Amino acid sequence: MDLSNKLINLNKNFSSKGIQLRIERRGDRLNLRGPLPSKSNKDQIKVQRLSLCLRADEEGLKEAEKILHLVLLQMEHNQ
Repeated sequence: MDLSNKLINLNKNFSSKGIQLRIERRGDRLNLRGPLPSKSNKDQIKVQRLSLCLRADEEGLKEAEKILHLVLLQMEHNQ
């Protein structure tokens, strides 16, 4: 299975669990995209991208998934 299909399946899995964040590929890099607290107003939620500075490959995808779960945990604890 190629990286694009893995990315699609991973994001479908997140969606089925109610996770609104997604991993996206932009060129040869991976980002997180979804509703996140605004930098200027922590009470406001905006759709934003987080650059992960990870290459779009198998290893980068595994690391991006770990970071996504870390971001979710931080959001749960208002950090």
